[in-house]
Amino acid sequence: MVRRLKNAALDSRNARLKLEQSKKPRFVSVGQGLSLGYRRNKTAGTWVFRRADGSGGMHTKAIGIADDYIEADGETVLSYWQAVDKVRELGKPASGSAPGLITVQEAFDNYLPTLEAKNSRSAHTTKGRVNKHIIPRLGPLKVVDLTKTQLDGWKASLVKKSDDKEVIRKSKDSANRVLTMLKAFLNHAWNDEQNAIPSDQAWRKVKPFKDVARPRDVRFSPPQAKKLIENIEDPKFAKLVEGGYATGGRYEELIGAKVAHFDRNGRILTVSGKTGSRPIILQTSAVKMLARVTAGRPREEFIFVKEDGSRWKPSDQVRPMKRAIRKANLDARGCFYALRHAYISEAIENNVPLTVIAENCGTSVRMIEETYAKVLFEKKRDFVEQGAPKLR
Repeated sequence: MVRRLKNAALDSRNARLKLEQSKKPRFVSVGQGLSLGYRRNKTAGTWVFRRADGSGGMHTKAIGIADDYIEADGETVLSYWQAVDKVRELGKPASGSAPGLITVQEAFDNYLPTLEAKNSRSAHTTKGRVNKHIIPRLGPLKVVDLTKTQLDGWKASLVKKSDDKEVIRKSKDSANRVLTMLKAFLNHAWNDEQNAIPSDQAWRKVKPFKDVARPRDVRFSPPQAKKLIENIEDPKFAKLVEGGYATGGRYEELIGAKVAHFDRNGRILTVSGKTGSRPIILQTSAVKMLARVTAGRPREEFIFVKEDGSRWKPSDQVRPMKRAIRKANLDARGCFYALRHAYISEAIENNVPLTVIAENCGTSVRMIEETYAKVLFEKKRDFVEQGAPKLR
């Protein structure tokens, strides 16, 4: 049974109101490394949580208003005993670990449900990369013991050794994405006060590799897209490629879309992916194509499926896409994303407002401006040529 700690100066309303007003709280110990503080104000006093960080420092924060003038409700207005209980509750270790002893593995396990609630597909991808690139080397380590030097070494280990500069660049770009994942769940652990992590400096100071990200420059023109589709051997994959070109949807969004997500009358396809759920406004040819693909099929079925009726998996598009690109004699650097690239580029060239493109494609205007700077520059030239004053 938890020991009840009386304190003559704080455990009653009358005693607290006799104290002098002060910006500095009066503290009483309520457990190992834990203290409850009371700050006397002009109005109702404030209860303060304080915990030792194990390195000579303290972490404090206000946890509620004292019941000096109004009755306690157990949430925002607390009695002395309620404040003691809240400090002890906040001071409990997360995931069964003692304060400050949470490991990198536990930090990720605690973060995953939050990520899954936001986007299950993104969580699945993140989990795969974390288990492959982070957990084997860093998983057993305590978060409080991580150092910048250690994390820099881990980051460097993700870079492939090769005589090909492009291989090295791509591996650095990939390492940056994995580093972002690591920082995300370590920040999540640091922000949870129950973990008693005194500082985030170890990973905050680890910087990503510079100048390694590259926009995907390959795009298919309308004739090239037509040629690509004609050279696809699998008719089911051909429909999926048509879907990518006609909607600008990401591969993972399209393979997750079901018949029920296609609204023929509303001319909308609702997809869900890395940026959440969104409706894609469809042009007439896309509506007709999806109407043919979904005709007479149950609402719970996926729109795009393989020849045997099974669902497409994350990397199933790679080989058939490469075969079709090779057969059509197109740029070998092309991939499924090039269809999305083509959709956005053509929409820009046809004067579709950037805000409409961004909403339809689940991206931002800023990202479009950065990634499609060349296309936008040519459009600016067209606008100036057509609309600027001309010498006569």
